[in-house]
Amino acid sequence: MTDKTAALVWRFERHTEMGTITAKHIFDRFSTRVGDLVLGAEAKQRVRLRRTLGAAAIYVFFAALIAVNVHIGLANFSPQFAWIFFILFCLTGFYIAIRSGWSLRFRDPAMTTAQMGMAITTLAIFYSFNPAIRGGFLVIQGLVLVFGGFTLTPSRCRRLGWFAVAAMGVSMALSAMRAPLVFAPRIECQYFLFSVIVLPAIASLSGQLSALRANLKAKNRALLEALAKINRIAIEDQLTGLPNRRHVQELLAQDAESIRLHPAPLCLVMIDIDNFKRINDTRGHAAGDIVLRRFAELARGHLRVDDVLARWGGEEFLLVLPATIPEAGMVVEHLRVLISQHRDWHDHTPLQVTFSAGIANHEPGECMEKTIERADAALYQAKVSGRDRWLTA
Repeated sequence: MTDKTAALVWRFERHTEMGTITAKHIFDRFSTRVGDLVLGAEAKQRVRLRRTLGAAAIYVFFAALIAVNVHIGLANFSPQFAWIFFILFCLTGFYIAIRSGWSLRFRDPAMTTAQMGMAITTLAIFYSFNPAIRGGFLVIQGLVLVFGGFTLTPSRCRRLGWFAVAAMGVSMALSAMRAPLVFAPRIECQYFLFSVIVLPAIASLSGQLSALRANLKAKNRALLEALAKINRIAIEDQLTGLPNRRHVQELLAQDAESIRLHPAPLCLVMIDIDNFKRINDTRGHAAGDIVLRRFAELARGHLRVDDVLARWGGEEFLLVLPATIPEAGMVVEHLRVLISQHRDWHDHTPLQVTFSAGIANHEPGECMEKTIERADAALYQAKVSGRDRWLTA
């Protein structure tokens, strides 16, 4: 094969592959749009509509089977057509109610009980008009009862099971009285005994399945809540509700990577409540906890959206400011004045609380630990200089 021929073959295969990918992409987009149009975009509604359409597919199968019976002369056309039209009307109504969201006002948005009740009733009626395939309707009654295992309570499943038995019993009795030669009473009695044994058993099993599903759902919900609580404990300070030291260190690592790729100003502020030991000694540790909580509340309420305040440990806090030194100084000064002028710190008893702070600008190429050390050194100088003030590193 020459180079020119090989190039042509490669180009042909490449275009074929691109055409296949394009066709597949178009088909996927088309099927997605059709699915959204028929089932909607909300996940739970899609599940409900799939079940409804699945039940409709079973009805379509039996409608086709009945049409065959009418065609070969085993059933009359008029009653079959009337009841098929009724079923299609009901299924359309259920589909519209669920697809439009109207059914969301009910406790069971899937309208499972209503759909199963309609199915049980219509199958019992069809039983009378289709003697050639009436045994199949008993099987479908059992299949209808299985749908209760998705949403209904065990007691409701059992009630629907006995409702199916009663509906089939009435249909069998009326059929035997109306046409005893076609619906032999002895055969109908056997079918009824079959219904009494099998249908409630299926309903009971569906109820147990429903209970297992509900129990599993409750356990999954409890597990998710426990995981969320564990996650909060891992990243949140339990006293103040602020990010804890571990979490803010993770955030700083992310900031360092972001600044390395896209340089931006960042300041770290180390804050320490002044004379906090004295507050604990004179007012008690409960008062000290109140001071820490209220400091966190006041600070969070007056910081900017992108600012992050974390509890570093004890009475120390770390404030992360995406700002330059002058901007950071303005933020810290505003917070210092706010805290020093606040009086309601402990059970409405006057108590003045102040803080000292050290501000350090994160330098290019510097690790965050070094920036924190410089901020901590500036904090120490602020406390040595008389407290209730801030200094830059």
